[in-house]
Amino acid sequence: MKSMESPETHGLPEVGALVRDATGRIGRLMAYTRARAWLRPPTGGREWDVEPETITEIPGWDGAAPGKEAATNNH
Repeated sequence: MKSMESPETHGLPEVGALVRDATGRIGRLMAYTRARAWLRPPTGGREWDVEPETITEIPGWDGAAPGKEAATNNH
């Protein structure tokens, strides 16, 4: 995914990343608009917005299968 970094988003997670907001809710980062970050539940659903500075990326987490580890192919 191509980064659309701007001075306002420098140092913040990239759009498409899985993040945790200040309340602990996990979502996929959908966009940055007007000093807000828009998140959507990993399994789909209604978006919500938060202050961008309050989100942290969840590295290595696969939101496609909640509660399960990402499948790997060992063949």
